[in-house]
Amino acid sequence: MCLLAAILAYFLLILFLSTLLFPMPVNDSGVVRYRTIPWATLLLIMINTAIFVLWIAPDLYGQQEQGIIIQPLFEDYVGKVNTYGFNEQTLRQGEGIAALATFTSLFMHADFWHLFGNMIYLWAFGRRVEDACGSSRFLLFYLLAGMMSNVGSVLLTSKTDTLPSIGASGAISGVMGAYLLLFPGAWVNCLWGLGTILRIPYAAIRKLFAGDEYKFWRWTVPLPAWLVLIWFVARSFLPSLETIRSDEEIQGINHLAHLAGFLASLTVFFFVRKDLLLRYLHGRSL
Repeated sequence: MCLLAAILAYFLLILFLSTLLFPMPVNDSGVVRYRTIPWATLLLIMINTAIFVLWIAPDLYGQQEQGIIIQPLFEDYVGKVNTYGFNEQTLRQGEGIAALATFTSLFMHADFWHLFGNMIYLWAFGRRVEDACGSSRFLLFYLLAGMMSNVGSVLLTSKTDTLPSIGASGAISGVMGAYLLLFPGAWVNCLWGLGTILRIPYAAIRKLFAGDEYKFWRWTVPLPAWLVLIWFVARSFLPSLETIRSDEEIQGINHLAHLAGFLASLTVFFFVRKDLLLRYLHGRSL
C-alpha cells in the first residue's frame, strides 16, 4: 500500500511539474456531431498501452539474476527498438524488417512518460476527428499520417540517421493538424498550473464587478484549440529548422517527424464523411 501511494505521489508530482508552465490538453470540450463512441481512438490507446506494458516495460524496467549478479534487461529493450523502430539506415540497406518499421514503430514508446503524453494528446484530439471521419477511416488516416511522418523525416534532411525512431507522435501530430483544419474555433480543456492560479484573481474580479457566478477553482482550464496547436507547431518547427541546418536531432527528439505528421494532416479530407466535407467546402461549421 505504501509503495502504491509513493508511486501515485510521484506520478502526480511529475504531472504537476510538467503542466505548471505549459498547458496539457486532456479533452475536447465540444460535442461530437454523430454522438458515437470513439472506438478507433480507444483501440489505439489500448494497443499502445498493452504493447508497452506487456512487451517493452518488462525489458526496460525489469531485472534478471545471473548467478549472484542481478542485471537489467536493457539490452533486450535496445534490441527491440533497433529491430522494430524506424531506422533510415536499415531502410536504405533493406535490413531487418525494413519498410515495415514505418508501421511497427508507431506502436512503440521509449518509456512510460512518452506513452502517457502521446495517449493523452490522442484522446484529447482524436475523439472529434474520429467522429468527423468514422472509426475505420480515422484508423486509416492515423496510420497513414504516422507512416508519412516517418518517411517525411527522412526526406527533410540529407543525413542518413542511424538512430531508430519510435513512438506515435508523428501520427498524433497528424491528428492534431486535422483537428485544427476541421475545428479551428474549438476549445480544449487543459491541465495548466499557471492558468489555474491566474484564474482565481480573474474570478474574483468578475464576481466583484459583474456579479458572475464564476468558479474560483477548476481542475482544467479551457483554451482555444488553435492556440494550443500553434504552440505545438512552433515548438516543432524551430528545432526542425535547426535539424535541417545541422543534420543533427535536437535533444534526441525527432522533431522532423512531428512536423511531417502535421503536414500529413492535409490528407484528412480524403477520409472525412461526405456530408461533413460538403459542409466544410461550403464554409459551414462542422
